[in-house]
Amino acid sequence: MMDSEYQGRHLKFISNNNGSTIQEIVVAGLPVHLSSFLIGVASLLFNPSSWIFRLFELLLVVSSPLLSLTILSDYGELVCSFLSFLVVILVIIILLQKKGALKDLKRLFDLKIEEDGKLDCVTNYRSSMLLITAICILAVDFPIFPRKFAKTENFGHSVMDLGVGGFVFAAGLVSREGRGKKCSVRTTISQNIPLVVLGFLRLAMVTLSGYHNNIAEYGVHWNFFFTLFFVKVFGSLLVPKISDGRRLWIASVMLAVLYEGALSFGLVDYILAEGPRDGILDENREGISSLQGFLAVYLAGAAWAAQIYQTPFTFTVLTNVLQDLIVWSVLMWLNLFYSTTFFMPPSRRLGNYTFFSLTVAYNLSILSAFLLIETIVIVLAELKSGDYKYTKEKKNRIPNKRKKDTPEEKMPKILPWKQKGVRTSVLYQAISYNPLTYFLLANIGTGLVNVLFPTVELTGCPAVLILAGYLATISLPVLGLYAKSIKIA
Repeated sequence: MMDSEYQGRHLKFISNNNGSTIQEIVVAGLPVHLSSFLIGVASLLFNPSSWIFRLFELLLVVSSPLLSLTILSDYGELVCSFLSFLVVILVIIILLQKKGALKDLKRLFDLKIEEDGKLDCVTNYRSSMLLITAICILAVDFPIFPRKFAKTENFGHSVMDLGVGGFVFAAGLVSREGRGKKCSVRTTISQNIPLVVLGFLRLAMVTLSGYHNNIAEYGVHWNFFFTLFFVKVFGSLLVPKISDGRRLWIASVMLAVLYEGALSFGLVDYILAEGPRDGILDENREGISSLQGFLAVYLAGAAWAAQIYQTPFTFTVLTNVLQDLIVWSVLMWLNLFYSTTFFMPPSRRLGNYTFFSLTVAYNLSILSAFLLIETIVIVLAELKSGDYKYTKEKKNRIPNKRKKDTPEEKMPKILPWKQKGVRTSVLYQAISYNPLTYFLLANIGTGLVNVLFPTVELTGCPAVLILAGYLATISLPVLGLYAKSIKIA
């Protein structure tokens, strides 16, 4: 149990933040992409199955975001430059060793690159977001975590603000209904009951331990677990009825605009009002009111799921999706800059239209970056190998050596795993395999560390070592579960 004096200092430490610039947020997140890029190109030159490479991969994936968000946060450009330099050197070596010619790249366009319906770019996007979330929810309690990256009080944008929005966008992107699979509301409720349980457990732990609870985030009792649960339930109700990706996109934008209208006509004054709160609805007005904004973000993610999850996912489809993602990323950034001229600034607390635009623009940019990296690694793998043969995927067919394939019978070709490089790390695969388990472990670990250590008083190496130990503690279980093919949640 925290004493009242320390609890007061803790709450003051994490409150009243104004956020950072978009440029600072982008620079802070770039090491995640560059480390994935470095692993991908390195796997084309070294044995990716060796224990040395696996250790290098694990350390790079974890240390890049951890250090760039803490003790190296003031040297973000230098970290990005160093990682970029290593990538360029390895790419030059690969090009010098290439066996294929540029004309051979046309073979790629009929190439099937998905693995059991799982797309590496989505795995990287979702898992990296969970990893950064796990780092931030504990690191924010240490002085080595810059206050500009912490959640903003009322208006502004930060790494943690975008982490909240990104979590909801990712939930829509990987949702069953977004990918065109049947999923009833009853099934969604039963599958996400753990979120409600976690919400009440967090409420109980915060109350009993004296851990800080800034009511400006979601209210007195509300927390993000409740928001995520209700967004998923409402999403499972709406997405199947709209179904089409374009209509879903329009619906998400319209919902965000309508909610902005409600805020402009007085709702914002009610949400941001200071003073005593009367009744349970009033006590949790931030969490309840922002549901509409987060639902719009969820629908936007589901709309892009309909666009991205295409079967078969060939290299041609990959390049087309990449073009769409880049175009819409640019459009959403322009929309953000334009809308801030007459709408309120982005606010995670409100979940307003500019926050919706910022969240969608940033997450589409992250997806674009991961998909671009995947494309480059595949092209480099083709150039380096040059002479390998693909295998054909034929289902429910009787082999006939005398009969040639007709155009209708031709199936997408599959690129052998060993020839395409490492496009997603083992840790990312493990996190994606049990995402809710990883998130639960991160929240439990955060609570335990704050009970055991006076985090606001720890700086430098001790703080980094505690964070590294915490990440190892929550990562090893999901790696073990993934190795044994045990899926919990």
